[in-house]
Amino acid sequence: MRILIVDDEPIILGGLVKVIGAAAPVGSEIREAGDAFEALGIMKEYMPDVTVTDLHMPEKNGFEMMEEAKENGLCERFIILTGYDDFEYARRALRYGVVDYLLKPVDKEEVSRLLSQVNRDLPSMDSTDCPPHAKRILAYTRMNYMNDLSLDHLADLMKLHPNYISNLFKKVTGDTFVNYLNATRIKEAQKLLSAHRDLPVGEIGRRVGYENKHYFNKVFKKYTGSTPGAYREEH
Repeated sequence: MRILIVDDEPIILGGLVKVIGAAAPVGSEIREAGDAFEALGIMKEYMPDVTVTDLHMPEKNGFEMMEEAKENGLCERFIILTGYDDFEYARRALRYGVVDYLLKPVDKEEVSRLLSQVNRDLPSMDSTDCPPHAKRILAYTRMNYMNDLSLDHLADLMKLHPNYISNLFKKVTGDTFVNYLNATRIKEAQKLLSAHRDLPVGEIGRRVGYENKHYFNKVFKKYTGSTPGAYREEH
């Protein structure tokens, strides 16, 4: 299980990492962030199963962070921590699909119970409850299409079997992973060709994930019916 811990006070954050690390299920991975902006950046790569977060942080608070994370499919589950024993905060938190609401200082046994509950609720490879996995995988692909992506990379990142991800892609999108990735890249390339007419075709190819210009031209023509240069002239 992947756990992200967010708190803007370094001493408290360090304490939370120790307590949660000791309470988490065996084999769990833990990352930490000092504010909401850093947390959202980490989520794009890490894709946590659950985020344990403070609510009261400067510039972007915990509620705003949770809303943005859920909108972008970066994390579905949250455990919130606060020093304010306020029912309104608890009630508002429930709207964001929060697992639970805990007051500081946290109780190790309570955290252990919650994390065990989250771990039990995570979809397994043979589960038919695939939307949470699908949303995370699709979100990661959309945000990292320009990088060197493969089924093996996604499988390692998500701790899932490549065949499971392949079948999930087909089930949710109606397409294969390779076709989905190429279609996403070519769509972004079309935008760049229209918006940045001064950029060389090879550079646009690199920006969307194709290091080889000739291969980029070949894939672009396959998906659009024209070469990048011809598309630029037409648009």
